[in-house]
Amino acid sequence: MKFITAFLLAIFMMVSVTSTAFAEDATLVKLPQVHGEGAYLIDVKSGQTLFMKNPDKPLAPASTTKIMTGLLAIERGNLNETVTASTTMLNNKLVYGTQIYLAPGEKLLLKDLLYALLLNSANDAAVDIAEYIGSDLPNFVDMMNQRALEIGATETHFQNPSGLTESGHVTTAHDLALIARVAYQNPVFAQYVRTKSQAISRSKADLPIQMVNENKLLWRDSAVDGIKTGYTAAAQNCLVASVTKDGRQLIGVILKSPGREIYTDMQDMFEYGFTQYKQTILKPTGSVISTAMVNNEPMNLIIDRPIYITTKLNEQSPTLDLRVIPTYTSALTSVEEGQVLANVEVLNKGTLLNTLPLKSSRSISAPTKQVKTHSYLPWVIGIIIMGIILPLFIWNKRYSDFQRCKQRRFTRRRESSN
Repeated sequence: MKFITAFLLAIFMMVSVTSTAFAEDATLVKLPQVHGEGAYLIDVKSGQTLFMKNPDKPLAPASTTKIMTGLLAIERGNLNETVTASTTMLNNKLVYGTQIYLAPGEKLLLKDLLYALLLNSANDAAVDIAEYIGSDLPNFVDMMNQRALEIGATETHFQNPSGLTESGHVTTAHDLALIARVAYQNPVFAQYVRTKSQAISRSKADLPIQMVNENKLLWRDSAVDGIKTGYTAAAQNCLVASVTKDGRQLIGVILKSPGREIYTDMQDMFEYGFTQYKQTILKPTGSVISTAMVNNEPMNLIIDRPIYITTKLNEQSPTLDLRVIPTYTSALTSVEEGQVLANVEVLNKGTLLNTLPLKSSRSISAPTKQVKTHSYLPWVIGIIIMGIILPLFIWNKRYSDFQRCKQRRFTRRRESSN
């Protein structure tokens, strides 16, 4: 009997332990299974990282390079200006692969070249834009690398504006996410990369005019709103994509993926970001972040948009640090309401997530310059006195002289008559 009781108790304990272990396993969150060699998922509003795989591994970006080319074109160029293609279009070492077949001397508006660049991924359009913005290709490549450093993409080095395979032309999944985030925050850029198709104007017949976006997710999922695909034999499949849902925007990057599973992998990353993280407002619009002194008066410095924080479900919110950097170098004597006086950097464990402008909450006028009349008062009084008393003195002296002279004449006449 004791043996049977012990046996049943042992079975009960095994079942209980197994059930508990199964329950614990069920609560484990399954991470996205990404086939690409590098991947990154970032929350656009907060700048926080949600998922990564080999984030700092140097990889070829292929045509996702054109994100930077397009951003510079929008920041530095005039969209309505005409761009004339140069003889570089005939250089098959710089221009090959996907093209719209630009010929030397052909004229296109910059805005149409951008559709060819960002939708059709035309390499000749990339070179044409680079020569227009930078005057020549080396100078434009320098501009690309400088802009990457400004964004914080320190492990990125561009060698050309198109993304065609070239030694030393590399980025990382992390860097590319940073570049894409900055680019997408430009509303003109965002409008381009969410466009599915667009006809452009060409001066010659029988040339491609319908630019079709190569991003398959844009056609499959209405929540997807950009950004750029890429492929070369060396880089394999590359994809940067943006999705906006329920007020949140995520940007994902996958580099060097072997096949078309890159699209389902990206969707898995997006699903993970939306279901396993929540976003809240750390500081609402109008929050006072710091103060500045203007004419010995304290001035509140406020933000004109919220500071967001992204937190993993069932975990404590990360601690964000705010660092204020003034933009003025000398004492302030006057400010206008809404004038930018500083920037606030949002950091998570030393990593820069966001930089927002801090604006003055009200206007303060410069002090009125008062004329110091008191130092001239004695002179003014003296002049007034001299102007009044001196003539009186002179008149009195002359009058006295006249009276004396008159008296003398009277005395002489009186003596003569006697």
